[in-house]
Amino acid sequence: MKFREFLLLMKTPILLVILMIIIFSFMSYFFGFQLILVKDRGVLMWIIHGVFYQLDYTHDLSLATWFISFMMLIIASGFFLIGWGDREKLKISSTRQWFIRLFSVIAFILSADEILLLREQLGKKIEDTTTLLDKINVEHLGHSWLLVYIPLALIGTVVFIFVFNNLIKNIKSVSPKFFINRYLSLIILLVPVYFIFAFVGRYLMMSGNSISVIPYFEGILKMGMIYCFYSFVLKIIESYNL
Repeated sequence: MKFREFLLLMKTPILLVILMIIIFSFMSYFFGFQLILVKDRGVLMWIIHGVFYQLDYTHDLSLATWFISFMMLIIASGFFLIGWGDREKLKISSTRQWFIRLFSVIAFILSADEILLLREQLGKKIEDTTTLLDKINVEHLGHSWLLVYIPLALIGTVVFIFVFNNLIKNIKSVSPKFFINRYLSLIILLVPVYFIFAFVGRYLMMSGNSISVIPYFEGILKMGMIYCFYSFVLKIIESYNL
């Protein structure tokens, strides 16, 4: 089975899993705490609580988190296939192809980040080695990773558009072009909105006015971004028969 066939086969199941995780995450938000308060929980109640916990993407090292990491790994593999594909078939410069290889490496790192929480470690390192949070009475939880990720994400989005612009233009069929441009537009929209939610959520948390539902909307945006990247990569691979 070729990689594009695998991606195409997995597209619908992945969408269904994403919707299931979103639903269970919000169920966990509304009912999870009540389940914890139930006294003398039987086996069934423990199972229900376990399912809610594992399918909640706001919990570290849950099944939902592993699924997000797996999705990032697939996207990284897609970029890898394009980045090391036949340049004559793709009709792009070596510079653009090297940038696609770089996106592959970044996606691999982000996949590991979901499990190893590299961003929080980076944030704590920034906070411990600078006086960034010394003037405010908050615990150093590593939220300063946003100061690094936000500018890199915005620059990366601009570079992403530049790199894939030629690839999209070279596609002759109108239908793939339409879908690829649609996914690209959604990516351009979702990336800044996701980081706005992430920044506002951390800011409110540090100011003591945290709104507990924000991480769940942040999770929806992340899942939406990931699915758009997945569909975008799939359409590129399909269009160039890689």
